[in-house]
Amino acid sequence: MTSLSHLFVHVTSLEATRHFYVDFLGLEVLVHEEGYLRVGGGDGFHIGFEEREWADVGAPGIEIAIRVDDVDEAYRQLRAEGLDIGRPEDQEWGARHAWLRDPDGYRLSLYTPIEGDAA
Repeated sequence: MTSLSHLFVHVTSLEATRHFYVDFLGLEVLVHEEGYLRVGGGDGFHIGFEEREWADVGAPGIEIAIRVDDVDEAYRQLRAEGLDIGRPEDQEWGARHAWLRDPDGYRLSLYTPIEGDAA
């Protein structure tokens, strides 16, 4: 059997990354040790972050998609915290998405499936 396990991402600051993904987005800390942070949600999929120099960080073609219970409420909360996040919009593939960037510039999509769709 083959299954997708996790995403591994290089970042410039584990503390800024923890603050963003845990405090703002609500993901759970699974491991936090010197130079490494792993966060996840209730489904077993996780992201591992390793602190690196700026030259080793970034990939413009990557987007991290995070499913939330209510993308409109997440949008309101993140705007109230001062984060730059686009307004949620319904997409033709059956989900409502709002896009933003993390502290290292990685593109994220917060989304909620539209009623009746399993996006």
